[in-house]
This record gives sequence, C-alpha cells and structure tokens, in this order.
Amino acid sequence: VHKAVIKSNRNIFPVVDEKTKQLKGLIFLDDIRPIMFEQSLYKQVFANEVMKKPSEVIDIENDKMTDIMRKFQDSNAWNLPVVKNGVYVGFVSKSKLLTAYRRQLINFTQ
Repeated sequence: VHKAVIKSNRNIFPVVDEKTKQLKGLIFLDDIRPIMFEQSLYKQVFANEVMKKPSEVIDIENDKMTDIMRKFQDSNAWNLPVVKNGVYVGFVSKSKLLTAYRRQLINFTQ
C-alpha cells in the first residue's frame, strides 16, 4: 500500500485479488494516513485489515447510465470502482461522467 500511495496522486486505492483480479475492497488515504507516518507499522498492518467494502460498484457490462447515476447518488461518492465480468478495470469519477454526459447533450441538440 505504501508504494502505491507514493506513486499515485489518488486518495482511493483498490485491493484486487492477485489471481482473479476481482475487486476485494478499497483503501482510503484518510483511513491510513496515521499508518503512513509510522514506518514501524508497514509490516504489521495488512491491506485486508484497513480496506472497506465499496458502497457501490459499477458493472460496465450491465449498468445503464441511470443505474450508474443512482449508484453515485445513493453512495454520495465522487469516485466508484468499475468492474467488467467481475474483474476490476478502474475508477470512474462523477464529475468526469457528468462532463461527458453534458457534452453528449450539447452535441445531440446541435
């Protein structure tokens, strides 16, 4: 986790099964910040101890835009993990999704 935090500018990190690539949970930077400054804990605290189950997951194969927006609304999240056939593929942000949707509406009305 420490290496992932150093290399990234995100504040959410996926925990993915090495073999199946399935999403197991999420680690939030705010939750691990105290650990990050205590090097003695690096080998004592494991990802499965600090990860949380995602409040919502977007299924790229099955979720329609209305489903995705409902998931953002219900979870109050600004970023949600995305899976395809059960395999983690990344995150989608609410703001980028809304921007793309607005562009489509503008293009449609012109």
